[in-house]
Amino acid sequence: MNNLNKEKQKIYSEGLISRLSQYLKYIVQLKELGKRTVTSQEISNNTDINSAEVRRDLIYFGITGKRGVGYDVEQLSKEFNRILGYGQEVKLALIGAGNLGKAILNYKSLGQFGFKVENVFDNDTRVIDKKISGHKVLNINQLKDIAAEKNIEIAILAVTPHSAQRVTDILVNNGFKVIINYTSVPVKAPSHVNVQTTDPIEKLLHTLYYLSNTGYKE
Repeated sequence: MNNLNKEKQKIYSEGLISRLSQYLKYIVQLKELGKRTVTSQEISNNTDINSAEVRRDLIYFGITGKRGVGYDVEQLSKEFNRILGYGQEVKLALIGAGNLGKAILNYKSLGQFGFKVENVFDNDTRVIDKKISGHKVLNINQLKDIAAEKNIEIAILAVTPHSAQRVTDILVNNGFKVIINYTSVPVKAPSHVNVQTTDPIEKLLHTLYYLSNTGYKE
């Protein structure tokens, strides 16, 4: 067991980590706007989480604010990042170089939260070896070796609906632990692989906590 796991013996509930992910998403937006303080009511209004629940969560982690002023945005950002285990760039594999894949590569919010699309993969010979948004499209047959070499464990699924399950199976067989499903169809994976199909930023933040603490081995 490494030092990180020794330090993180307490695993928080799904509900709490989901709320923290929403808080952090909003706090990062405030930082981008240059705002320095925020109230629990403002957090509540922008996350649809009851303000009393927000305050309880902050108190639980020992985060305090100033009466009449609120909470320091920078402090909140640091604390939420620490709790979620988010302190360095997180590499992603994007599967699918079509219109959806291109849109994801141009989604600036990924970079704001420290998530980086490391490589793009496809099986279409018409796009393999071409560049989209600065990324060379690689043959999906290279996925296993590259993911292992670069320690990439999270994939974004942006393929056609009829290919979604087949590609999911490839990701599972190649050791991916988290799959963010952007397709319009549900996909199935073993219990040790976490599949998310809603807000990508919120879910990436959410799943990062469990990936760093448990590896999704429940």
